[in-house]
Amino acid sequence: MTDLVKIADDLYYLKAADEPLSADIGIVYGKEYTWIFDVGASDEAAAMITSLPGKKNVVLSHFHPDHIHNLSKINYHHLYVSAHTYKYTKCGEIVNDAIVVDDGVLLKIFVLPSSHAKGSIGLEVNEAYAFLGDGVYSQLKSGKVAYNANVLQAEIKLLKGLKASYFLLSHDKNFVCAKEKVIEDLEKIYALRDEKSAFIFISEDD
Repeated sequence: MTDLVKIADDLYYLKAADEPLSADIGIVYGKEYTWIFDVGASDEAAAMITSLPGKKNVVLSHFHPDHIHNLSKINYHHLYVSAHTYKYTKCGEIVNDAIVVDDGVLLKIFVLPSSHAKGSIGLEVNEAYAFLGDGVYSQLKSGKVAYNANVLQAEIKLLKGLKASYFLLSHDKNFVCAKEKVIEDLEKIYALRDEKSAFIFISEDD
């Protein structure tokens, strides 16, 4: 089994995989629970989660299969999902507003405006790191890479308000990314908006 990668004390992740497509999985060791951010889709990811000691709480970033497929294969105490992800899981506490939990580590589960997937949520850890899943990525609209301009504007505002200095981006080869760089990249995309269109279409040259 691939070793977990340490980010900070009590904070680790399992790298994403391509075959099958399986998202990065975050692990936060709390006092009472081990917190899992996304559960992936590979057998390796399921085995890793199952091997973790103690009671587990799960936070799902969004409904795409590479992030939620293994949910039925693992035991967990509590599950946090968005209302849209609930349509796929049929279970879990729906996150409509920020939820703050002190489990020896300070956690904030928050709604994340995202062009990539409806009903995305994130997890901030100790006001230092924030798991964002695929939240900062685009969508495909009519076969073109696109961002919803209003959603992107709301996302930038929310990300600026987080206290975390580092954002953790699933499927990104760097994974741990500086907050300022992520916001700068999103602001460059937002600057391309056409007020006549609800969407910002991205070309290879942008």
